Amino acid sequence: MKELLSETTIKRLAYLLAGFFLAAHVMLFFIFRHYGVIPMAGFNLFSVLFYIAILFLIHKNRLAWFVGLSYLEILLHMGLAVYFTGWNSGFQITLIGICTLLYYAEYVGKTIGIKTIPSLYCVPLAMIVYIGSYIITELHGSPYSFPKEVSFRFQIGWAVVVFAILCLILQIFVTVSTKTQEILTDEVLHDRLTGLPNRYYMVSFFQKLSAADQNKKYWAAIADIDSFKQVNDVYGHNCGDYVLRTFAEILTKEFSHLELCRWGGEEFLIAGTSDIRDPFSELEKIRIAVQKHPFVYEGKKLSVTITIGAAWYEGTMSIDEWIDAADKKLYEGKQAGKNRVVF
Repeated sequence: MKELLSETTIKRLAYLLAGFFLAAHVMLFFIFRHYGVIPMAGFNLFSVLFYIAILFLIHKNRLAWFVGLSYLEILLHMGLAVYFTGWNSGFQITLIGICTLLYYAEYVGKTIGIKTIPSLYCVPLAMIVYIGSYIITELHGSPYSFPKEVSFRFQIGWAVVVFAILCLILQIFVTVSTKTQEILTDEVLHDRLTGLPNRYYMVSFFQKLSAADQNKKYWAAIADIDSFKQVNDVYGHNCGDYVLRTFAEILTKEFSHLELCRWGGEEFLIAGTSDIRDPFSELEKIRIAVQKHPFVYEGKKLSVTITIGAAWYEGTMSIDEWIDAADKKLYEGKQAGKNRVVF
């Protein structure tokens, strides 16, 4: 998502659009001149110079000016093109595509902190030009006209351009929306400090157990860092965060086959199934891994241990009762001297 909406990417897209508009007006200048539509040939000469200036504005990061001025130029150009060459030339179709670009520009502007004119104010103007040009050409005709085959090609060409713009913008919206949803879901279900799943994730996991294979038995354990308050009081909260992150790294690196989460504060919840033949030994490995790990913060060695309380899941238990059973075992371990596993 960051790549799609970074200022560098947006600036490149602006260059691409301005370059496309510049090339289109160069081509239109020669077409209008060839078929004797002198007023529009003159306007396109102005548009070529206009988009050269627009490229300079983009270079100076004046992206809001690029959007506003380009919108007005396209609006005026397409309205005049329909007036001078008739409805069958198809120029009015681009007014629909430019509305989509406006909404995209507003969205991007809000995302990267650039003020733009609200699209809700601009789109009605495009609608007025679209309907107005139709009424004028129907009532009064047009001063010039292209040969039938040229108008036919214009109709197809503008339709392709507009559909390409719509597909591009909508695809970007879909991609950004999907990635945003994934990021938000990940943030909601994961602890920012440790990167582990959080309480919401684990509760959801527990709720799925009722539909899981009933032939398996499940156990849950609460691991609590011993004397964690003392670590914070003596060494500061940054040191406490270091201990939490390091403990999470030990769990993630060596025990990723288990369900892991930061339950809250200095408590971590670990869950597994009867596939692990001796869960007590597995939890004991975690305890020993923490005890043996060289915790060093700002050159100071820390002695960090954990106490773990665990309980099997009984079919009649609620989730709260199950966690409470593990919590009681944790309390027993704390009362017995800490740095131990009670199952």
